[in-house]
This record gives sequence, structure tokens and C-alpha cells, in this order.
Amino acid sequence: MNTRVQPATTQSIVTFEPGGQQIPALPGETLLDCARRAGIRVASVCGGRGLCKTCVVRITCGPVDAASEADANYFSSEELAENWRRACQAVAVGDCTVEIPARAQAIASRTQVESEDIWVRPDPVVRSYRVKVTSPTLANPSADDERLKQALNEKWPGVGHRLDLYVQQLLPAALRKWQGEVDVVSRFGEVIGILPPGKAPLFGLAVDIGTTNIGVLLVDLRTGRTLTSRGIENPQSIHGGDVITRLGHARASAANLREMQELVVGAINDVARSLCAEQGATTEHIADVVIAGNTAMHHFFLNLPVTYLAVAPFAPAVSGAVDVRARLVGLETMAGAYVHALPNIAGYVGGDHTAVLLAISSREERKTVVVLDVGTNTEISLLHHGALWSLSCPSGPALEGGHIRHGMRSAPGAIETVRIEDGEVLLKTIDDQPPVGICGSGVLDICAQLHLCGATSATGRMDANHPRVRYAERRKELEFVLAAAGESGTGKDITFTQGDVRSVQLATGAIRAGVEMLLEESGLKAEHLDQVIIAGAFGSYIDVASAVTIGMLPVLPLDRFAQIGNAASIGAKLALISHAQRAEAVSAARGSHYLELSGSARFNTAFMHSMSYPKQSSKPQEGS
Repeated sequence: MNTRVQPATTQSIVTFEPGGQQIPALPGETLLDCARRAGIRVASVCGGRGLCKTCVVRITCGPVDAASEADANYFSSEELAENWRRACQAVAVGDCTVEIPARAQAIASRTQVESEDIWVRPDPVVRSYRVKVTSPTLANPSADDERLKQALNEKWPGVGHRLDLYVQQLLPAALRKWQGEVDVVSRFGEVIGILPPGKAPLFGLAVDIGTTNIGVLLVDLRTGRTLTSRGIENPQSIHGGDVITRLGHARASAANLREMQELVVGAINDVARSLCAEQGATTEHIADVVIAGNTAMHHFFLNLPVTYLAVAPFAPAVSGAVDVRARLVGLETMAGAYVHALPNIAGYVGGDHTAVLLAISSREERKTVVVLDVGTNTEISLLHHGALWSLSCPSGPALEGGHIRHGMRSAPGAIETVRIEDGEVLLKTIDDQPPVGICGSGVLDICAQLHLCGATSATGRMDANHPRVRYAERRKELEFVLAAAGESGTGKDITFTQGDVRSVQLATGAIRAGVEMLLEESGLKAEHLDQVIIAGAFGSYIDVASAVTIGMLPVLPLDRFAQIGNAASIGAKLALISHAQRAEAVSAARGSHYLELSGSARFNTAFMHSMSYPKQSSKPQEGS
């Protein structure tokens, strides 16, 4: 065991490269925490607990903290000698320079909101009305709000029963500025905004808060048209790549929970300002917002307590739809605008899955369909002749590159496609850059290709006699060489280890076991499925044939699978522009039969059976 150097008692200066930011390190503070405090990106799937392999850095100048026991077991002796460490395991022991490699600093390039848009006749909960308000006189000095309500209700009875306080504060100046002629924005009889007369835009915001990414659509509420959209990385990822890690952080204190809320709201505000500016407007034109997120993201956004969400029986604080003033959660919108949070189904099946069910018109579906929203937490529903069953399974971050030795987010240089033909490994990376790591779609491809070429058995065990498999003495495990040091963008071999295979099997086995549980509950078998719908950003990029080959998805003809992209954003948009769709969402959430898998002996049995690869000699084909 290495003896660790005591951290400096005086303040050390850490220079982070690339970028050259010089940050004073607090005594005893890890390099990861120092970088976070300065807003410097260092990937950390496990939230800095030393459980993953993503925050690898190298100290290129200055004194080096001795390797922790965990790092001593993780790195080779050569890597330790070259001062490679995990940022969460090392502290500054003096002024030093820390190099953040491309893999650890990679900002995801596939965060855009990609999905086929759906149009429905606009019927939003907010509408604008042009009105002319008479001026007060000495003979009739009635209040501004009373004259506004009178003018509104004479023409549109019921539209103006009351005014939001912030609107009352803005009203006097607005009436006098525009000579009494204004566009009034009303929601269920309450005036929530005042706009200048003319062609002032009326926007809505549809937001899908994913664990990994946040998708935002800016929508014209008058036409129902999506004007522009953007995807960003969820900034909560600095506290872990998965829901469980973030829940642990938020449960530690009220301040931590507030931080999680402020991180996500701040990110949404930044995007909203930018999208509105593209349209020559401001966030004051956003009259309504719909939020969809898994139950944890939903609770974080609303600053709801998550103490009991993280422990059995995983009861959420709130499950039904929530309507709250946007300003109460910190969103920048029209003065009195509301946020509508779509209803959750259960503790780990949230409003994002409800939004997916909206997007696929689940209430009208009469075929037998399984829909999966694949991510660190995979939500699955089965629809059969009008009945709906739902569950959530803990697929973990392996499918997004987490807990994989050379795993990374979907960014330039990430291996996304792998083929092995006649012993030759053919790699495709994002932006065709030299390979620096492996993203989620590449992870599935690798496992499938290793199995098809005979490098792994049906149980996932690597064949030590395969020409590209070698034994890593330091870690005492087999690994498959994907790219030699001279071919990679890191100057080091990029490998896929036996441990990586096991991590993927745990994730895909959980997903397949979840599907089997739903089939069993409904008395069906896989061959009865008319369609398997794969939703979510990750689901857009996976090779379905690879997923079938390694058993993540049922062995069915490929033409029964459909990849629909970020359907949660589309479902959120439907709820934004249609009051009827909000009612459909409530009905779907209430009507779902939820299966809790924690402690389920049946799930554990199905999970063990799903760990092995299905018996087939080649990739499935269309119509096979």
C-alpha cells in the first residue's frame, strides 16, 4: 500500500490544462472538487466516490499525491509512474499542473433534440386577447384592473376574473404606454401577462429533463409549431451520472437539494433566453411551460424532498400533475406564467415516460407493443388491447459509457460503431476523430461483435486464446484490444475488458428481465409482440441488431423494432399545446399497472437467465 503525501497546509495553485485556468486549491480538497468549484469540466459518472473510471487526469508538473489504494489497484505501474490519477482520488500537495485528457473533459455532442415532430390542433391552456381599455376620468376614476376586467368580460365572458399580482404591478405603466390597447394573456380566467398590441409572440416551452441531457422546445402557442429546439447536458451530472448517486447527494442536506434545483433551473433559463433571442424576443413572451422528467428529476426541479424516494418502498412526495407559478421555481417567463409538470406513474417511472406514452398515442393503441426509454434508468411499458403495465429497471450508466474502463460520453473521438470482419477490427468514431474512448452505442456493438467473432462465449467469458485478447497482469483480467496505442488519439491502447463485458451484461440483463416481467404479468410471450418501440436519445443511436444479439432486446424480426428518438420532448410539447393531451397524460399515469421490481424473486430469476446471450449464430436480419 502506498503512503499518501499529506496535503499542503498552505494554499496550492492548480493549473488545469487545456485552458490554463489557475485555481487556488483548498487544503485537503480533491482535484475533482477543485475543478468543479471553478466550473471546469471533469467527467465523473459516480459523483466523485471513486467507483467509476471517468475522471482520469495526469499531473504533468509539480508534486504528486501518492496513489490511493483504489488508484494503485486501478492503474498500471507505468501509468502511476507517469502520474496518472483519478481526480476524485488525488489532492494538491503543492502548486501543480493537471492535464485533463479529451475523454474526461468531453462535452457530449449528441444532446440535440432529435425526434419527428407531431402536430395537433392547438388548444393551449393560455390564450391572448386584444382589448381596448378606457382611460380613467375624474368622473370615473375606477382602478386599472377593474377597467381591464370589465373590457375583457364584455367581449369574452369569464376570461378576466382575476389578475396575477405581478400583472397588477405592470398594468398601470402598460396601459398608459400603449394608450389602453393591449394583448391580454389569460389562463382559466386569470390574467397572467400583458403584451403590446400587434404581433407580439406567444411562446410555450416544452422541457424534457433527462438524467443525462435536457431537451428544450420553443413552441408558438398560436400555431402549435416548434420554432426551435436545443439539447444540453444536465449540469447535475457533476454530482453523479445516475439517479441513485444524485439522490444520495441531495438527501445529505437541504442545501444540496436546493443546489440540484438551481442547477437544472439555471440551465433551462440559459437555453430559454438563447432560444427566445433567436426569435427576436425575450423570456417575457413565454406564457406556459411543460416539464417532463423521471421522478427524481421532477422532484429536484420542484425542490420536493427526495428522502423517501431513495429508500424502499420508494414513495414519491408527489405523483399527480403539478401546476405551479414559474417564478416560484425560478424560471424566467411571463409575469404570471405557470409550469405544468406531467404526472409520474411511480417512484422510478416518471413524467418523462408519461410523455413518451403521449407521443405514441398509447390510449389509442390496440396492438401489443413494448416501449422502452433506455438510459441509466430504463422505463418500460407494455400495451396490450388497451391495458397498460409499466416498470423501471436499474440499467446503470454502462450503456452510456460509465463504469467502462475506456468509456466516455458521445463526443468527438468516441468509438460509436464496431465491426469485426475476418479478424480485422473496423472502428467508426464520432466526427471521424482518432479514437479516445467508447460511447454507449459502441459498447453494445463491441459486446455483440466479440460474441459473433468467438472472442466471448454465450455467458460473456472472454477466450484467452483469441488473437486480440490478452491478459492484463496488473488488473488480473482479460481484455480485447480495440485500437493499439499508435492508432488511438490518446497514445495508449484502447481496450474492452472482461469487467466491461460484465458491466454491460448487468445493464442489458436488467432491461431484458424487465421486458420478460411485463410479458409474464400480461400472460404473453415475446413472439406475441407486434412492435418494440425504443425511445430516448441513446435509443436513437444503438444498433438494434447488436442489442438483439446480446439479449438486451427480444429475438424478433428487425422490422418489428422502431427507434423514435426523443419522444419525451414531443409528449411534453403535446401537453403544452393541447389541454386535452394533459388530461390524456393524467389518464395514462393513473391507468398504468405498476410493477415494483425491488426485492422481487421473479425479477431476480429472470435477471439471471437474461445475463447470457441468446442462442443464435449470426446477427438477426430484417423479417428473420
